[in-house]
Amino acid sequence: MNAASAEYSVENSPFGRVLVARDVPDRFALFYTTRDFHGRLTEGIAHEIASYIHGRFGIQSSLATCTQVHGKSIRRAPHADVWRECDSCDALWSDAPHITLGIKVADCLPVTMIDPVHDVIANIHSGWRGAVQRITSETIDAIEQSTKFESRDAHAYLGPSIRVCCFEVGEEVAAQFDESFIDRTHEKPHVDLIAMTIGILRSRGFRDDRIHDSRACTRCDGSIFHSYRRDSKGGGRNLALAAH
Repeated sequence: MNAASAEYSVENSPFGRVLVARDVPDRFALFYTTRDFHGRLTEGIAHEIASYIHGRFGIQSSLATCTQVHGKSIRRAPHADVWRECDSCDALWSDAPHITLGIKVADCLPVTMIDPVHDVIANIHSGWRGAVQRITSETIDAIEQSTKFESRDAHAYLGPSIRVCCFEVGEEVAAQFDESFIDRTHEKPHVDLIAMTIGILRSRGFRDDRIHDSRACTRCDGSIFHSYRRDSKGGGRNLALAAH
């Protein structure tokens, strides 16, 4: 189950290399930091991120992130003049201009949605626990209840994450997924979170040509991204940053 081919470029930034999504509507931006940056945020770093986004993409914005708990809580992020960390959630959305939504990942899947018609963006931290709880679909529900968001008008982006090639799990985890998303050609089951998420997006009305997959595995040897599976607790975090 493949998404549309996506165009990304590796570029230099004040945070080292970043992966920039090129198939993004006008007035929006999306990029991911790499192992060159540890991914830990402070007010100073938040200001540097905002400055980079303004200089590189021409978007003046403040940064909103969240304290992530591997659940399915979703928050609307209002515009603020300074960096704001929303408490205990795993997805952020906004219909306000001049805001950047940041998600922290190190194998989990960052799912970004952009509706350029209704000026809505969302950024989702979808690890296996969030995926089992259908956090992507829950986020769409939350946005639709509060805005004129239309899936057929929107784009979805699947960022760097652990892929089925490397996502080995125990049977207790595999049992929580539909068997169609389990690869049993290895000694232990491997979960395909990408295929599952693409299926959810399609079922919610996203067009195939507007589902963009980075096809980047964080765990594979030679990856430029942080991986919890590879680096354990000593590793950093990749930031998925969507700006409007």
